[in-house]
Amino acid sequence: MGTDGSGCLQCPLPPLLLLLLLSLARTGAQEKLDGDREGLGLSLPSEFQDRPITIMYRSSEVRRSWKVPNTYLVVFKESQRQQMESIVQHLQSQSASWGFMFEVLHVFKDLFPGILMKSAKVPRLRQVKFIEEDSFAFAQSILWSPHLICPLWNQFWGGMWNLRRISPERNQSHSFNHSSKTTAAMAHISSMSWLLAPACFLSVLSSPSLDCAPCWDNPVEVYFLGTGIRPSHREIKDRIIISNFERVPEEEWQSTSAPRSQEGNCESHGTHLAALVSGQSVGVAKDIKIHSLRVLNCQGKGTVSGILMGLEFLWKKLVSNPSKRMVVLLPLVSGYSQSINDACKRLARAGAVLVAAAGNFQSNACAYSPASSPEVITVGAVDSQDQPFTQGPLGTNYGSCVDIFAPGKTIVSASKDCTICYIRKSGTAQAAAHVAGIAALLLTAQPNLTVAELRQRLLHYSISNAINDTWFPKEERFKTPNLVAALLPRIQKTGGQMFCRTVWSAPWEFRLTHAAEAHCDPEEELLGCSSFSQSGKRQGERVGILGNRRVCLAFGDSQVSAVARCCLLPRANCSIHTAPPALVGLKTYTHCPDPDQVLTGCSSHWEVENLGVFPHTTPKRGTNQPRRCTGHKEASVHASCCHAPGLQCTMKKYRPLSPLEKVTVSCDAGWTLTSCSAHPETSVTLGAFPVDNTCVVRQQDPEETGRTSEEFVIVTAICCRIQPSGQA
Repeated sequence: MGTDGSGCLQCPLPPLLLLLLLSLARTGAQEKLDGDREGLGLSLPSEFQDRPITIMYRSSEVRRSWKVPNTYLVVFKESQRQQMESIVQHLQSQSASWGFMFEVLHVFKDLFPGILMKSAKVPRLRQVKFIEEDSFAFAQSILWSPHLICPLWNQFWGGMWNLRRISPERNQSHSFNHSSKTTAAMAHISSMSWLLAPACFLSVLSSPSLDCAPCWDNPVEVYFLGTGIRPSHREIKDRIIISNFERVPEEEWQSTSAPRSQEGNCESHGTHLAALVSGQSVGVAKDIKIHSLRVLNCQGKGTVSGILMGLEFLWKKLVSNPSKRMVVLLPLVSGYSQSINDACKRLARAGAVLVAAAGNFQSNACAYSPASSPEVITVGAVDSQDQPFTQGPLGTNYGSCVDIFAPGKTIVSASKDCTICYIRKSGTAQAAAHVAGIAALLLTAQPNLTVAELRQRLLHYSISNAINDTWFPKEERFKTPNLVAALLPRIQKTGGQMFCRTVWSAPWEFRLTHAAEAHCDPEEELLGCSSFSQSGKRQGERVGILGNRRVCLAFGDSQVSAVARCCLLPRANCSIHTAPPALVGLKTYTHCPDPDQVLTGCSSHWEVENLGVFPHTTPKRGTNQPRRCTGHKEASVHASCCHAPGLQCTMKKYRPLSPLEKVTVSCDAGWTLTSCSAHPETSVTLGAFPVDNTCVVRQQDPEETGRTSEEFVIVTAICCRIQPSGQA
């Protein structure tokens, strides 16, 4: 142990054993998702009666190494919730007659009906929703430098680039997803805002002359699922509440002579992240209370079952005190887990805001949980230059399951080694901690925000097009959001602004249906539906009804994706109007028959493989028939029509003069894209999808296909806004 010349300690820290780093290195520049459906550790929903149960595995040897041997999560149908005790008693009474090892380790009754069991074989069971083999999960934090940093070190504050990166003052010079102006006074306040407690900060923003003391009781608390936390560190002293919850696996030691306890190291990961969320100097949301639930051991390793028990613990908290707003930080990943995703869905629907690390594997985040859960805000990591985070063979995950990126490389925060020590770490766990802090600030200012409203605002006020997406695999670039999280410059009324986001369907490896499905949150309206396939072998899309919810369905080969445009539209009354294939004439048309409704989206679906050449009858540019959808004569055409207070929509069409690989149409300032579609639906048209406020149509390379100007494409974008009451 020595010093760096300024009196600061400089000592190597034992790195947290995270993620099985060496075993997770990619074998190539891109790691593709496995091309078979084995690999979910998940059996399809059914009743297991007179046939053997098959537990399906991922073919990847890495994923197999994550499995907990002979341990299974059995999730029963909802109808069995009240019968769990009798089911367990029956299983235990029958175990002896089965003639093999069987033990019930835990019974889930609150969050979902299920059991965790240890068994050499899986018994035949009735009324089972699915069975999943338990597996390990890992912290997503990487030690960047083994040297401690003293708070008086002259480079300490200069190294905190991450807080400047998300501050409103820093972001005024960048491209926002929105349009807003701030005054010089606001800029001055925002530059100092991260030194204030969140309630005080938001008070000053709304009234700069307001005295900051005393601040009101904060209605928001953050719940952290990870390792332990050192609560005595100066950054987080008196802000950490250590719960009595602990579900961690035993540590594994390479040497039998190694010490069996590393108590200090058990707090490294958690202390760093807790200070990032609410530290007095390095935190995003000052003075927010953090509840610690320990689901990772001293090596940064946990289990899916342990995480589920932690989420069930939070469910009970949420039910007992629904008025308290909860932000849940999940800085960890397991392999894809339907049970974790379902548990996250239930918590989010009850009002919890869940923020998760995307993962540090330089691969598709959809292969991991909770990152793949649609209800979770999944966060990737960028460095100080807004480039995707990498460190050796590791790096941020990407893909359609990522919602947003945030600072995640060489992040200075609290160290567990002493109460005034700091250290640098990297990873998507650090990025997720930033977004959890921003979410806590948003809820502090507006406690009544729903989860859907918070997510939409987080995306809307992010910085767009800052990331160099050439780092991502080509087939994932357009699915990966080019958004970096930022604090709101001020809490303000949105006026006529509509909030919309783009939702892609899950990769085909994780589907249980033939058609690709893209779902909106129950509090969002599905206003537009499109499809895309890299192969061009698609048969269009349409809006379907599942239960009482509308869903975007896309048809074609295994590469087809459904793309939903999900918007906040309070008090909306929406419907779908379909026209079957015209077969005769030039085109198929449909429209909104109700004069009180406006057209928010167009889609089309066909059965034939090739629709042929589209008639050359549409203007090259401009607004055209704002209440009518047009399609090929052999396709069914669907119009999404909505009525909502103040809703106005307009249609923009564009046909390029010559074949192009990429065609775009953007909405004007003040308008929000609600639908993006392309015609003709021939094999050369790969599909259409929204990127922020721009409709993008991709086609096969004209030089490769050799097509002529007769085979043209029409890009159709529908743009909407909410006209404030009292304005013409």
